[in-house]
Amino acid sequence: MEISESTKVVFFVSRIFGLAPYVVKRTSKGQIVDYKRNLVLVIYGLGIVFCLAGLTYKGIFFDINSKKPIRFVFRMKTATSKVVTTLDVSVVVSACICGVFCGVFGLPFVRELNQRLNEADDMLSMYFAAGKQDMEKRKGLTMLTVVGVIITGALALDIWVWYRIAEKIKKENQDSGANVLGYCPFYALYYILMMFHVLFAQSALGINRRFHRLNITLYHVFPEFHKTPIIEITSVSSANNALEMLENIMEPRKGLTSVSHGRKRTTIPPNRIIEDLAYIHASLSTGVVLVSNTFGVALLAVLGSCLLHLVATSYFLMVELVGERDAVFSWIQALWLFIHIFRFLLTVEPCHITNVESRRTMTIVCNLMRTCKDSLTKERLENFWRQLVDNNSVFTACGLCTIDRHIITSYCGAIATYLVILIQFKEADDKPNQTPRSLRLLP
Repeated sequence: MEISESTKVVFFVSRIFGLAPYVVKRTSKGQIVDYKRNLVLVIYGLGIVFCLAGLTYKGIFFDINSKKPIRFVFRMKTATSKVVTTLDVSVVVSACICGVFCGVFGLPFVRELNQRLNEADDMLSMYFAAGKQDMEKRKGLTMLTVVGVIITGALALDIWVWYRIAEKIKKENQDSGANVLGYCPFYALYYILMMFHVLFAQSALGINRRFHRLNITLYHVFPEFHKTPIIEITSVSSANNALEMLENIMEPRKGLTSVSHGRKRTTIPPNRIIEDLAYIHASLSTGVVLVSNTFGVALLAVLGSCLLHLVATSYFLMVELVGERDAVFSWIQALWLFIHIFRFLLTVEPCHITNVESRRTMTIVCNLMRTCKDSLTKERLENFWRQLVDNNSVFTACGLCTIDRHIITSYCGAIATYLVILIQFKEADDKPNQTPRSLRLLP
């Protein structure tokens, strides 16, 4: 995960939900220099997720063993429905637990990732001005707000629907509302799950932002490559600060950079720029691997939960539309289907656009190779191009599957297959009872 001034809102909120048990070490000037695991935050994160998981299963068993189970009325009429509902809850619990454990054991990856991101920012700032941090903060806050509003609205509506059902079936001297309250820990786990989605999306988009700046730098640094063998970069800081920054970044290759103290200008050969940008691209590609390593197990659990939720919600929606046809319950199932599609895309889309931005660099380098006249610079471009061709860094879930838009088609096929299987099981459950309104979509 990225921890910086522009992402500190997401970081602190994720720490509340136990997903980032870290404390930040700063210098006297407020600059972040290190990240450390905090024992209190680790205990807090593990305690809250296991407590909510235990209370979730307690609430389910309380509802099943009560005289009039609430969810039995709509979702647990058959053995198939009971199994699907139990798995529906279990994948949320497992995904939240994996997310907390990834935060606990992912510190080495987080530390290296942020080191590479900071290094890329420092080097890119020499060639192209970075966007305003306030803008990045607003983007993170907007994502957090949108996700929070959507999940809060969905949970509130879901609780209201089940309370409505409880009022219909409650008997004298029996409070059916207690069955609904038993599911509140399960609803609380959804906040941890959605916060994990935001944290991962923010990390992926952070790398995408650096790739985008790198590509823009290639466009702006070489507008007419064959006519401009040397570029000039105007520093916005003082001459002393510019000299210090250049010496720190370019110390291994002294003699290629000069700073004019009078006009605050720096001249850098194009071949040196290509080397720096190639190094940044390789470092960011390694950052993609680091993000995958940080969230690997949790990503696998989240993708599994998305698949199972999409199958289960589609199944219950179809059963409701063909069976009892309760309008309110059908709408709430359709809403949850939208929520699961939304969180699935919230995982896939940041990875896809980051991969696209990374591959766009190859197109730009090829265009530069066609217009380049300087032999040394063209050689650097060819080396950069070979590096891009050999680059296979993509977001994965424990190396088992690649996360991009190709996974959407795989999910659509899997959902259709499992829906057919569940419908056939429902047919077998309905036949002994001779239910007149059974779901008979298959022969």
